[in-house]
Amino acid sequence: MNLKPASGKLVSKIWGNHIFFVLLLFNILANATAIQSYWDAWSIFMILCISALSASIESFICQLFKNKTLRNCVFYVLIAAHLFTAVIDYFLIANFKLIFTGDTIGILAETTPDESKAFLSTYLTIWNLLFIVAAICGIIWFAIWLSRKLAKFKTAVLVSTILSIIGASVYVFNAYAHVVKGEGGMSVSQLHSFTRFAYSFVSFKGTYQNIKYLRETNSNVNATLRQPDAPSIIVVIGESFSLYHSSLYGYSKPTNPRLSQRVQDGSMVVFDDVVSANDHTGVVMSTVFIVNGSNEPGGKDVMFPTCFRNAGYKTAMLDNQYFINKGFSWLTDGKLSDIMFDYRNPKKVGLDDKLVNAIPEFTDPQMIILHLFGQHFTYSDRYPPEFKRFTADDYSKDLSEEEREIIAHYDNCTLFNDYVVDTIIKKFEDKNCLIIYFSDHGEEIYEIDDFMGHGNAAQRPTIKYQIRVPMMIWTSEKFDSQYPDVVKRIHESNHKPIITENIAHFLFDIAGIETKCYRPEMSFISENYPASPSRLVLGSTIDYDKYKEDPTFKPRY
Repeated sequence: MNLKPASGKLVSKIWGNHIFFVLLLFNILANATAIQSYWDAWSIFMILCISALSASIESFICQLFKNKTLRNCVFYVLIAAHLFTAVIDYFLIANFKLIFTGDTIGILAETTPDESKAFLSTYLTIWNLLFIVAAICGIIWFAIWLSRKLAKFKTAVLVSTILSIIGASVYVFNAYAHVVKGEGGMSVSQLHSFTRFAYSFVSFKGTYQNIKYLRETNSNVNATLRQPDAPSIIVVIGESFSLYHSSLYGYSKPTNPRLSQRVQDGSMVVFDDVVSANDHTGVVMSTVFIVNGSNEPGGKDVMFPTCFRNAGYKTAMLDNQYFINKGFSWLTDGKLSDIMFDYRNPKKVGLDDKLVNAIPEFTDPQMIILHLFGQHFTYSDRYPPEFKRFTADDYSKDLSEEEREIIAHYDNCTLFNDYVVDTIIKKFEDKNCLIIYFSDHGEEIYEIDDFMGHGNAAQRPTIKYQIRVPMMIWTSEKFDSQYPDVVKRIHESNHKPIITENIAHFLFDIAGIETKCYRPEMSFISENYPASPSRLVLGSTIDYDKYKEDPTFKPRY
């Protein structure tokens, strides 16, 4: 491509040449992803203005170089950068209906090698890669062809100049609102892929500071037991469990035969109005672990396992996803883990039933957290062959063959999850013990369209598949005989509205733990539990109990 700079007036130098229009087209291509979920006229206009401003600056920079080779290098580096951000965003949109943000970096940092392998085998097939390469080549050719056409039209040059000036004005106002007046003002920076990517990395750097802060707030926590014979408590956190695929919640396939039997014998209670605070595991784990306590010293941002350990419980966490010093989050930080737990498993132990076998032998009382791999994709890798009960032929022919196969795999690993939870219960049947199970978030399995997975609930016609979660509580015979009033309150609370971020208060209630962050009224079995508790989800952007899904939505099956 000949990148000889245009001569003449400023307008001609910056806007009246195909260099500008090539850059403009690639800016629009990359920046348009920021409004992939709300294509209204104002958002489109803003993208055009910001893209024109960016292309103007880039065009001006290119033409500062008199040396043709250097000018070409700068130009192609800019094109490559726009393509890089565009490919990442469009890949995320196509597969997950979301774009690159700080949360995306957090998910990548917490991803284990096994999860990475599963991700690559699922999404980056040879055909996908060939399609991406072909698409890039086609886009480059089209951009060069169209840019030469546009550069010849004075109207296009004039419109681009006006859009660039408007874009500059918007950015100046944005900076004024943010820096001078202290107002939000950061939304405009999210409309350009470069600034959005940069802002994402900057925001993610705050994660390390947050880890240091949590170490400090958990280093000196006072907690005591108010009852001498405290029960053992087992917290089982599932993964990607859709209650819409659970026979405990009315699903037509028998995916929970063992737990259904425990419901029938009265030892297990199923809760039917429970929501998760988010659709990402890392965020959910934070909301569950960090107790929403008081603002008093020693009562804020405390992890509930710290309270149990300091009160005299033996504490352990067994995890099939997060491991010490393998990832970048508070769940993988060794120092914080040492504050909370007496034991952590050092590595993955295989399928979830093997995790159960790795539970250490502690003296009572003990508080053990098991974080399962559950129904996390790739679903076919989450259960052994003997649990392959459902096949594609068991599902509606209105779905594609691939969709029916994946649904069958999901239901099979739900069946295996049923076996795993039942095995955990059997391990503690002879103890004074309570076991609570809930999933980190739900999962979409083609109910809405051709999407399966989680992480984009806010952009979907309904959030219920990803935000509603199953929760159940089992109690042993010894627990029942020692705490009949507690058992009665548990059975009477199964229809209450619950958000999983308040579960710590329930655990404190059961254990009889006194600590500054404990709010007795937020235990969902308390008689003082509010009839309409606050259930803000997805970064507190949606009040679940006031949320209204798209009225035109109808599930596919």
